[in-house]
Amino acid sequence: MVENQVNIKMIRYTKALKLISENVIKSKNLETIKTDNSNNRILGRDYYSKINLPKNNLSAMDGAIIFKKEKKLKLKIIGESKAGDKKAKNFKIGECNLVYTGAPVFGNDKQVIPRENFEIKKNYLIINSLSNESFIRKKASDLIKNKKYLFCNEVINIRSVALAKSMRLNYLKVIKRPKVLVICTGDELINEKNKPNLVISTNNIFIKHFVELFGGEIVNIHFSKDNQTEFKKKFKSSKNFDLLITSGGISRGKYDIVKESLKEFGLKILFDRVAIKPGKPTTFGKLGKNKFFLGLPGNPVSCFMSLTNFLPIYINSYYGKKIINLKFIEFQSKSFIEKNENLTLFQRVIIKNKKFEIIKNQDSSLINMLKVSNGILIRTPYSKSIKPNEKIKILVFDGIDNQKLLTSW
Repeated sequence: MVENQVNIKMIRYTKALKLISENVIKSKNLETIKTDNSNNRILGRDYYSKINLPKNNLSAMDGAIIFKKEKKLKLKIIGESKAGDKKAKNFKIGECNLVYTGAPVFGNDKQVIPRENFEIKKNYLIINSLSNESFIRKKASDLIKNKKYLFCNEVINIRSVALAKSMRLNYLKVIKRPKVLVICTGDELINEKNKPNLVISTNNIFIKHFVELFGGEIVNIHFSKDNQTEFKKKFKSSKNFDLLITSGGISRGKYDIVKESLKEFGLKILFDRVAIKPGKPTTFGKLGKNKFFLGLPGNPVSCFMSLTNFLPIYINSYYGKKIINLKFIEFQSKSFIEKNENLTLFQRVIIKNKKFEIIKNQDSSLINMLKVSNGILIRTPYSKSIKPNEKIKILVFDGIDNQKLLTSW
């Protein structure tokens, strides 16, 4: 394990991802929630059906119930059965019951004649045609009592919620969401008396969006000036968290105080310089047995890029399941792109008419250029040049802008 506060060399992007996944262990913290509120949560245990479903044989359509061995085509109608009846009505050979969809059917020796296959004259059923199909939903054909249908570590979707309710499960045990504390640093973000702040904070918007999108829970968002006393005060005010995310204050300048401030709280840095652009100062470390620190650059685009690339690895490791798979789609390059050098590049692109083009100005402070772009070209170190019309996979923003939880892309 890396010693506390060692001057760590810049590491490869893939190595940084590996260090996160190796150090973050699957959470064992569970909570019980209402089944109605469980969509997009992750099950913490297996569940078995408490009932057979259907509980009895049921009619699959409107029609009439007759014996399978019935030979007559004119039968006396003695009653009817409808959905909600607790018991099915029985009858004798030569008789029948009218039936409606969902109504119980007595025994296993019956079949349902669809309404269009007979006519009614006075109190008799006149059968015009018979079918080989019974049109009966057999008892336990959907759910079998004591059989497992919901599985531990499964991502619950809306169909799972419906199934759980059918199984008479009103509450489910799920893995607790990781609790995330956020501290954004920078004198420029703080209002002075009667003076507007110099810069409007946007990184807190990105962080909150991605944390909630990827299945986490924000416990607090603080803003701190560039001094250790204030930063430590903000940090100590929220003890109940799994992950601390900061933005700004992690480079190597005079006012980059985050890592120095966290020394007092046992920070063990796993990496603090990554061979990527933008986002080189991104830092990850441990703040205790199961508490972690993700330090993001202050520049908005760098913050955005590091969130999309590093936070999913933490979330997947926390849940012990790859629930986040970012969406890559192939597009053709509109023009020639030079070969890459030694860094992993995250280049904003504009996709139009199935072709992409790299935005010329890749400055990591330009919010408008981030808004104009609709995807990221990720280029590995020393990757070859890209020819016009060559197909390349692009990370598209469509999913990460709008989806609630990115499962199984």
